[in-house]
Amino acid sequence: MNQPRPSSRRDFLKFAGLGSLVFGAGSARALGADGREASANSAKRQAKNVIFMVSDGMCFSVLTAAQTFLTRTEKRSSNWMKMYGELPLVRSLCETDSASGLVTDSAAAGSCWGIGERIDNGVINITQDGRKPVTLVQKMNAARKRCGLVTTTAATHATPAGFVATVARRSDQKTIAAQYLERGVDVVLGGGTQYFSEDLLAAYRKAGYGIALSRAQLLADAGKTPLLGLFSKSHLPYEIDRLNSAALKTSTPTLTEMTKVALQRLSSAPEGFFLMVEGGRIDHAAHGNDGAAAIREQVAFDEAIATALAFVDKNADTLLIVTTDHGTGGFNVNGLGSEDLISLAPAYSESTPAFDRLADFKMSLDLLKAETKDLAPKDFVAAAEKVTGLKFKAEDRAKITSTKILSEALIKYTSIGWTSNNHTGEMVEFCAYGPGSQLFPPHMRNDQVHAKILRATGLA
Repeated sequence: MNQPRPSSRRDFLKFAGLGSLVFGAGSARALGADGREASANSAKRQAKNVIFMVSDGMCFSVLTAAQTFLTRTEKRSSNWMKMYGELPLVRSLCETDSASGLVTDSAAAGSCWGIGERIDNGVINITQDGRKPVTLVQKMNAARKRCGLVTTTAATHATPAGFVATVARRSDQKTIAAQYLERGVDVVLGGGTQYFSEDLLAAYRKAGYGIALSRAQLLADAGKTPLLGLFSKSHLPYEIDRLNSAALKTSTPTLTEMTKVALQRLSSAPEGFFLMVEGGRIDHAAHGNDGAAAIREQVAFDEAIATALAFVDKNADTLLIVTTDHGTGGFNVNGLGSEDLISLAPAYSESTPAFDRLADFKMSLDLLKAETKDLAPKDFVAAAEKVTGLKFKAEDRAKITSTKILSEALIKYTSIGWTSNNHTGEMVEFCAYGPGSQLFPPHMRNDQVHAKILRATGLA
């Protein structure tokens, strides 16, 4: 892709598909001093608003794969990579440990951001010595800022809860749902109707919240009152399934659509706002070792980045943070093909065509499992071939009797391999753009982010 590099933020936004949006000038050097110095001038101002975006479960290889996927299927770069190349942002590597050990879960990771302390996995904002510190959203509310949570998971899932709630078990989602109301979260958008009883919904309505239970209701309501939007019993469908279902396209809002609505609701706040936006199902796809679903989820998250950038363009007093809480699954694009240097075929020559096959996948492995649970093995293989576009070799057809075995076999058909079904402990990407971005160093711990957000907004 030989497009000219934009020389200004105005050109960057055109390059990123954001049309007439206008930024100032400047370019960044990843992890270098140039970008940090370039951002320092704008960052001297205090941030009125904060948009905190989380690609849950995204290791660097998922970010790489999404970039490769977009380059090969749409002849364009991801918005995340365009940010790195063209904007004066600050880029950091962030350690992800919890108090429990080297590998965190989303509850402990979200709580690091929520209270600025490392706690045990499985807990939301309660320290090892039993303290219950005031959460970030509570502090923002005390400063008269509006607050919002947007996610593709259940709205009460661990990451959004980490900014607001205080519970001993992350699974206590009904209590989390009630605490969102008690602690004054102005906008809550995601899934999880099962955690909001009729009595609790009535309490939300009594408190002045609009209630949206479908995509149509969400997009039709342009009000400025608080809003609770719940669009599935549990998590929202995977993006790969939504894209291939007319019914889901009609009923389920995208992360970008929810982000736009949240910004519309929050942006009129005189004292500003805090908004968390989570692409939560990258993690779920990676737990299931579903490479095609993980990449589609990351692309959907990346589209929401463009929405955030459009807002920042018009509201220069906004700090934008884009990061992840941990990696999941050990996702990576692997070499396929001959490694024999004497062979006429180049080494790993099959990696690229194998990766390109992912564009033909039409269904998540989770949905495939649900729809084929009663099928005989030979019929399962036929169904798997139909939704992946693959033709399995005879020796594999005899073995592929479940989605678990299918996911293990897919490495030699797609080049995507995994190390486990669990979280991983590597450092992760973190970038900040706008007022206060200079506060974030090139290397930091996850429990340092909270205090720096407070400093950026003048609350500490």
